[in-house]
Amino acid sequence: MILMVSADTKDVEATGKISYKSETEKEYRCITAGSLTAEISQETYESIQEALLMEEKARAEAEAAAKAAEEEKARAAQEQAEAQAAAEAEAAQAADGRIYEVSQEDYDALLRLVEAEASGEDIKGKMLVANVVLNRVHSSSFPDTVKEVIYQCRNGRAQFSPVATGKIDRVSVSEETVEAVERVLCGEDESAGALYFVSPAYADAENHQWFRNNLTLLFAYKGHEFYA
Repeated sequence: MILMVSADTKDVEATGKISYKSETEKEYRCITAGSLTAEISQETYESIQEALLMEEKARAEAEAAAKAAEEEKARAAQEQAEAQAAAEAEAAQAADGRIYEVSQEDYDALLRLVEAEASGEDIKGKMLVANVVLNRVHSSSFPDTVKEVIYQCRNGRAQFSPVATGKIDRVSVSEETVEAVERVLCGEDESAGALYFVSPAYADAENHQWFRNNLTLLFAYKGHEFYA
C-alpha cells in the first residue's frame, strides 16, 4: 500500500540550517513499506493517479471484452445446438415421408374430423376432407394450426358440423382414415385448392344455397361438393 503525506513551510537539514519551502508548492512523499523513498510534486502525484485510473479502466474494459467473448461463444454454441436439433427433426420427418409438420393434438383432431365428416366415403373422399383443412391452415383467411381451423367459430357457428353436433368426440377412427390422413400429410392432394365443402344430402337448403351464391364450385366427389 502507498501512503501519501505532505510537508510544507520548512525543512531542517543535516547541517542544522533551516530552509524554507514555498507555501504554495506542496511536496509529497511516497512511503512504501513504511520507509521514505522519494519526494514528488503535486503535478507528478496527479499524473501517477491518472495513470492508475487509466490502468484500472483498461483492466475493466479487458474483463468486459472477455465476458462478451464468452457470452458470444455460448450463444454460438446454443445456435449450433438448435440448428442441429432442427436438422435432426427435419430428417426424422423426411424419414416418415411427411411434408407437413403437425402436433399430436393437430393430428388427433384431423383424424377425428375426417372420420366424422367422411365416415361413409372411400379413401379419396376422406383425403379430400383432410386436404381442405390443410388448405385452410395455409390460407391467410383462416387460423394457422389444424386444431384451430377445425374448432374455429364464426358468428357463433362452428365451421364443421361434427364440431357443432359433438360427433367429432364420439367417433372411432378407422385404419382407412389413418391411411388417408397420412397420405395427405405426405403431400397427396387432389383438392384443387378447395377451402370449403358441403354435403348437399345433409345441409339445409338455405346453407347449401349460400355456398352456391357466394363461392365457386370446383368439383363434386361422392357425397361432397368442394368450393373455393
